[in-house]
Amino acid sequence: MKLSFRILSRLSLCFLVITGIWCIAFYAEIIDEIRDETDDCLENYARRIIAMKRAGHEFSQSPSADNSSYSLQEVTEAYALAHPRTLFIDEMMYVEEEQENEPTRTLKTTFKDTDGRHYELTVSLLTIEKEDLQESILYSVALLYLSLLAASILINFVVFRHEMKPLYVLLKWIKTYTIGQNKPLPETKTNITEFKELYRAMNSTTQKNEEIFEQQKQFISNAAHELQTPLAVCKNRLELLAERETIEEKELTEIMSVQETLEHIIRLNRSLLFLSKIENGQFPETTKICFNDLIKTIAAGFREAYEYRRIDFRIEEKGVFDAIMNELLATSLVTNLLKNAFLHNCENGRIDIEILRDEILFSNTGEAEALNKDFIFKRFYQSKNKKEKSTGLGLAIAHSICRYCRLHLQYDYRDGEHRFRVTKTA
Repeated sequence: MKLSFRILSRLSLCFLVITGIWCIAFYAEIIDEIRDETDDCLENYARRIIAMKRAGHEFSQSPSADNSSYSLQEVTEAYALAHPRTLFIDEMMYVEEEQENEPTRTLKTTFKDTDGRHYELTVSLLTIEKEDLQESILYSVALLYLSLLAASILINFVVFRHEMKPLYVLLKWIKTYTIGQNKPLPETKTNITEFKELYRAMNSTTQKNEEIFEQQKQFISNAAHELQTPLAVCKNRLELLAERETIEEKELTEIMSVQETLEHIIRLNRSLLFLSKIENGQFPETTKICFNDLIKTIAAGFREAYEYRRIDFRIEEKGVFDAIMNELLATSLVTNLLKNAFLHNCENGRIDIEILRDEILFSNTGEAEALNKDFIFKRFYQSKNKKEKSTGLGLAIAHSICRYCRLHLQYDYRDGEHRFRVTKTA
């Protein structure tokens, strides 16, 4: 989820809670204010009636014309003493003009006139319907919430996006940044302290990484080349020693064994150097590679070896798989996968290659159990039946090539076959 959407969702939730609390408080405040005003009106109305009664005026028992009504009822002294307090009641009263029940606020109180007679005065006043008020407040709150939400969206896509522009520029740069290219940070004017510190930290980090990368690349290159010379010298001296006429057969056998070990070290040194160059991004040149033609060309070189071990080799083309990448890396990827299928196969085995538009599937027979998916693409990983001519770097190189060239390499074991699938990433 993007940061803007995350903030917007949190703001929307906060607005909902705040407006809900405000709605409840506002409704309670309005109801309380209406009651206070209504009670004041009823008390004033009751005082006028009591004053007029004590002055000797006679009153009818019919309702008044101003949405209010009253009634006077003579009561005993005992009743008056038992109800000394003024009582306010919310109730429903039938109004003939409306021909329905309407909410009213009623005041009941007792008093004594100048003749010493006790009366109970009931005064009622039509008041607001709470359901109508609740509905009105609900609509108002809904309008307020939608207005706040619309305002937050507008703020998010105008103000927020403008203020967060340095961050998006930096993220875009990070996505395209590759160590070793010496690509400088984009210049962005901002007055935000956090963004300034972030840019300074990123600039310092990338400079250090570039320096370390250059040192590492130089060290690997120097070490690999320095090793090649003494290894080549040792190999030549062993060959000269093996050509001597006075050498015995036992000594020749030992020399041949040392030569095989030396050849393995030379292959290992070359593979490590090649793998380091891949991971350091030292293959920038790219071209469009048609893997259909490349696989058939490289497979032709393995055909004699396949026939020697009686391995059935088949290519099924269901589409054309092409990719923009370095030609040397493409050749190395196919070679390592074909070599892996050959070395880890069995007599009278099978190698099947299925080529589609978006993937290539390398399937081969071999060990009757799946390999460890967590370690198969690690350096120097070997299965239980380790092969003498294997350096343990072939699949690691293939995986690094795929990762460098935006391809995806995965392994699975199905129906007695080891399957390596190369697919294009989105």
